[in-house]
Amino acid sequence: MMRMTWTSELRDFISTHLNDDTAELLLAAQRYQGIDVPFAVEQIEARKRLKTKLPEWYAHPDLIMGGRVPAEQCSSEMTARYKRSMIEGKSMCDMTGGMGVDFWYMSEGMERAIYTERNAALCEIAKHNFQVLKDEKHPEVEVRCGDGRELPIPSVDVIYLDPARRAGDGSRVYAMEDCEPNIVEWQNELMAHAKMVLVKLSPMVDLTDVLRKLQHVTSIYIVGVKNECKEVLVKQVSLNVQGAEDAVQGVTIHCVDFLGERVLHDVTAFPDETDALVSEEGVKRYLYEPDVTLMKAQVFGALCHRFGVSQLEMGTHLMTSDELVADFPGRIFEIEEQLPFSSKVLKGLKKEMPQANIATRNFVMTADELRKRTGIKDGGDVYLFGAKVKDVGQMLLKCRKKVVPSHP
Repeated sequence: MMRMTWTSELRDFISTHLNDDTAELLLAAQRYQGIDVPFAVEQIEARKRLKTKLPEWYAHPDLIMGGRVPAEQCSSEMTARYKRSMIEGKSMCDMTGGMGVDFWYMSEGMERAIYTERNAALCEIAKHNFQVLKDEKHPEVEVRCGDGRELPIPSVDVIYLDPARRAGDGSRVYAMEDCEPNIVEWQNELMAHAKMVLVKLSPMVDLTDVLRKLQHVTSIYIVGVKNECKEVLVKQVSLNVQGAEDAVQGVTIHCVDFLGERVLHDVTAFPDETDALVSEEGVKRYLYEPDVTLMKAQVFGALCHRFGVSQLEMGTHLMTSDELVADFPGRIFEIEEQLPFSSKVLKGLKKEMPQANIATRNFVMTADELRKRTGIKDGGDVYLFGAKVKDVGQMLLKCRKKVVPSHP
């Protein structure tokens, strides 16, 4: 964390040595008089980790990056900008400010914006960065240093929280009660001071558990980047807001995945109470793998009925059809060969397909175990799925990805 005054010399040192071996820089620290080399190395390593995640911040040499854990937990610019589209109002308070990435993008266009952080070093970094980033789109930022549970809670339109997902020993935690602060215990007090509370949770959180323990939830957002689930966002609306009682009768789930040139955005009710269809004719010509955000939402029944596809088996969550469904929200494959799962087949697979992308669904082996057993190298254009199929059992499906206009 920030242990010295930020200077142009320190900034230039970091920029000059950005691509250097940081271990060698530390060993040669005595050569650089007037430079806190350990701090500079911390900044260099943080910038390297955040180059793709925060391209705008990475490109700004005067911004100071937080330590390893804040950098790991902070949102990407892409997902932070998306959060701004979720909220309404003229004032907001971030109760767990961290590096301030979410706060900065969410506060654009606000009349009042309050950043709260209990880590004094992060507060100093945030003050510095907000001054560097200052523009006409953002209000004058109020920085509060202290534990949000002990400071007075301001009355604002939106309260945002990103509870820390690390235990005291540094291990990861996922349950809401194990995170810091405990949003389950704090939710009523927060909703008494805001029209809306938006909480960022781990992508590993149990959605059913969320609905059981959090009150007045109107929407859940599962956000992914390039088919990797990044975060779960839960929107709670205060019952003081007009029409809120009607809104909480049903929960809407938004599955959003930033896939490069396009954005997948699928909206449905949660939980999915539609019965999933299972193929009675076995494996058909096309195979569909739902986007990772839809897999997290477990909306398999809704997908089957909306797109006219059926699952290979209840619990397999790979779908099939004879006719191509070009707008299916996920990856689409054309099946080239159906293979029985047996020791004899496994032994001969490497000769037939020396390289393939391997995945398993409801299968007796993990993808790594199947790769090790067959000796097939990773990569290439061929995809090999291990999956359980109704009335057949374990099967291997050799496929190639189907590229359609809606799936660049």
